[in-house]
Amino acid sequence: MHMKKNPSLRTIIILCIILMIIYALADGIRYGSTWGIIMAVISMIALSFAILLYAKLKKIKEEEEEAEA
Repeated sequence: MHMKKNPSLRTIIILCIILMIIYALADGIRYGSTWGIIMAVISMIALSFAILLYAKLKKIKEEEEEAEA
């Protein structure tokens, strides 16, 4: 509910998640953990995919609202 009213909150949350993923990636590299690196990269891919799906869902919702009007 707050995300609809305040898009900057959504941006801040996404940036925080990206920073956590980058930190996890850096730790994986620092400790030489192959699984840590793989999981951090997969998390980044999943976040990107979720953002794309959100944009598509928002576009579909707007099209449906225009069709109803």
